[in-house]
Amino acid sequence: MATRTAKCVCGQLSVAVTGEPSGVYACSCKSCQRGSGSVFSYAAVYPISAMSVSGEHKAYRYTSDSGRWGEGHFCPTCGTNVFTLLEIQPDDVAIAAGCFADASFAPPSLLCWASRRHAWLKMPDVTELVDTQPD
Repeated sequence: MATRTAKCVCGQLSVAVTGEPSGVYACSCKSCQRGSGSVFSYAAVYPISAMSVSGEHKAYRYTSDSGRWGEGHFCPTCGTNVFTLLEIQPDDVAIAAGCFADASFAPPSLLCWASRRHAWLKMPDVTELVDTQPD
């Protein structure tokens, strides 16, 4: 089974996961735009049981656009958000796909909150656009 490692910018925090993600998605809700510092977040979903964390991390809990909570876990040294826990997916973890630094990583199959994406943003043909967050 393949193992991938996602790391923060300074390398202090890393997350190793085994297996393939159950999904890869992007989200353009306001929380994800602000939390990522970009026009969307890009995440790979794995079972929490497949994750091993190394290094110190801090967490912040926020209310997402759907009204549910999210909990971002970030490196206290460089501030990189590496993984997020979501109320809607209690058995899974969303790992910031950019933290894998792998140019061959799969494109998102879903863009949540497409209704809030920037007008100039074009997604790959394989990406389904959903106006809000699916249940």
